[in-house]
Amino acid sequence: MIKTSKQIKNGFWYGFSSVMLNANKIRILLILAVLGGTLFAQDELGSRFYNVLNFVCGTLVMLLPVVALSLLVMAAVVYGIGQVFGSEMKQKAQSWAMGMIVGMIISLIIWLISKPLMTMLLGEEKMGQLPSDFCTPQWGE
Repeated sequence: MIKTSKQIKNGFWYGFSSVMLNANKIRILLILAVLGGTLFAQDELGSRFYNVLNFVCGTLVMLLPVVALSLLVMAAVVYGIGQVFGSEMKQKAQSWAMGMIVGMIISLIIWLISKPLMTMLLGEEKMGQLPSDFCTPQWGE
């Protein structure tokens, strides 16, 4: 039996969807409360924020050049394989390769601006106090 929109609004399904919507709101609030509690449980929020930014920046500096180089190699392979097939597959391969090249360029731009951006996020009072190893990958910590 197919229900009309009026039956759905007045019947069981409408009430069920509104309960699910409220459950999603409650779930989001619960997640935010747990994450907020773990963030503010530290003694110094500034040092925790600094450590997180240092980790994110170090990870970006470490991974993005590898991602860019692998995207370049995959783009060359896809473009070369596309040249072997017919014209339709050749066009698809060219568009895939161009997408990979654009992804490589975007990853290199992110790699270039990651350290200045993270430094700006720390604020002007911390800029002069940054250690020399800020935004470098931390191994084994």
